[in-house]
Formats: sequence, structure tokens, C-alpha cells
Amino acid sequence: MTDMYKQVAQTENWRLDLLPLVATDTSDTVLGGTVSIGDEGGIGLHTGAMYGPVDAVFEVLDHTPEGPAQEWEDIVEFSARAAEAAPLKLIGIFSDSGEADEPAPDAEMLESGRDYRVRIHVRGRDESGSDELIEPDSPPNDHVLVQVWPSEAHEPEVIKMSSAKAGDDDGNSETFSGSGYVTLGMGDPDREDLIAQNLRNAGN
Repeated sequence: MTDMYKQVAQTENWRLDLLPLVATDTSDTVLGGTVSIGDEGGIGLHTGAMYGPVDAVFEVLDHTPEGPAQEWEDIVEFSARAAEAAPLKLIGIFSDSGEADEPAPDAEMLESGRDYRVRIHVRGRDESGSDELIEPDSPPNDHVLVQVWPSEAHEPEVIKMSSAKAGDDDGNSETFSGSGYVTLGMGDPDREDLIAQNLRNAGN
């Protein structure tokens, strides 16, 4: 069984939050220059554009998928738990979840408290300048595929890291540490409270 749906997310400050998942292993701050894991498990996707649209596809599977297609430049995999019963979506790090484009009404809901394996594929980040602002209605340069399936937790894995953007972010991983996430002004207090509440819910 596969449930697939799309979203155009608007990145903010080179980052998007992946909801409603919380990473279960926070030992690796940055995975392959593609995903940041916060101190409490918040998941941030690194984008090529500073601000602008990102084309995202989500696949909710009931089994481990086949190997990733060659056209993806950067691929990472990690374990996470659903903090609430909700569909997958990406939102800007300063945005309220209600501001994001909502998935289709019939999008598959993740099961609250259930463990999943997450595989994130990215391409096109090098086509955006590092500080480029892309108009919200312009064609996205960044393309993302997020696959999730039920799985017991195990160690994160960097499957592929071939873009310049991934190399740069991986080499500057201290910039994206959990503590630095707030120190750099990238955290919104209301948003942090919401993430903290989700984390508490996931632990129940």
C-alpha cells in the first residue's frame, strides 16, 4: 500500500520543519548536509534557497521501499516517531502550522506514537544561490521526496551526498546544532512551545 501526495512548501532561512515527526536518535546533529536534528528531536530539512518554494512529494508506505532512483543528489535515512496523528508536511521554520499549504484531505495520517523509518531525497539545491530569494509563485529549484514506513528505530544513515550544498552544510554542522538553532535567531518561542508539546505527547 502506498499513499502519495504533494505539497509546495515555502522555505524560510534555508530551512523547513518536517511534521509531525520527532527523531528518535539525536546523536548526529546534521545528516549528510541535508537534515538537521535538534536537541529534542526536531527535524529540519536544509534547502538551497534562503526563501521561496520547495516542491515536495510524500509517500506513506507499509514496507521498506526499493533503493532510491539515481536522479536524487542527496539522500539520508533516519528513525522517527509520530508526535501526533497527522499527515506529513513541511513548513517554514518561522511559520505556524496553519499557514502552510495543507495536504489533500484524504492524505494518509501517521499513527500517533508509532515508530517510522524516514528516507529523504533532495535534488536541485545547487541551482539556488545560497542567499537567493525565489518568489513564492516561481517554479521551485528544490525538489524533495519524503518516504516513511513503519519500522523499529535504528541508526541514521547517509546514503548519498553529492551536491555542493550538502557538502557545505555537512562541513559547517556546528552552525546547525540544536543549541545554535535558537542562538542564531532561527527559533520562534511559540513554535518552540508547540514542538515541546508534541515531544511530550510522543513520549506518552
